[in-house]
Formats: sequence, structure tokens, C-alpha cells
Amino acid sequence: MAGCNRLDLNSDNIEVINTIKNGGQSAGAAAAVFDDCYFLACDFPLTRFKHCNREANKVAHELARLAKISVTNEYFEEPMDEIVPLLMDDVTVICN
Repeated sequence: MAGCNRLDLNSDNIEVINTIKNGGQSAGAAAAVFDDCYFLACDFPLTRFKHCNREANKVAHELARLAKISVTNEYFEEPMDEIVPLLMDDVTVICN
């Protein structure tokens, strides 16, 4: 099979992970978002949802924060200066 066939989703929000693992069923304000995420994930042959602590999710958190305040939709070939220190921290943790 060509293309992406595996989806690994990590979140530091245990409620999000548990909701998606349980079929995306939610009565909250984000019910439609959970429903969409669950059914989109079903398109992948292998899907894993994992909880990770906030320390392990710093790069994703910073990228989301930067996207929220960004006024453009830019694609970068190299990591943005704002996340390089966080990426270095990740590499240091993996190597030690």
C-alpha cells in the first residue's frame, strides 16, 4: 500500500485520548470534532492513540501556539527558530 498507512496520535490531554479510544463519543462542546477525528482515523489501517506527559509534547504545543498567532500559512523546509531549542531538548532526552 502506498502513502500513509499508520497514524500515531499523541496528546498530553488524557480526556482527548480516552474519548477517541472510546469511539469519539462525547456530549461536550467538542463532540463534532471528536466524531470527525475518530472517523478520519478509521481510514488508516493502523491507528494508535497514546497519552504522553506535557514534557514530551513541548514541540507540538509550541507549533500549535505559533499557528494560532500566525497570520500566514507558510511551509518551512527547516525548523523555525522558536522550536529549535525544544527539538534539541527532545534529542538530548532520547540520546541519554
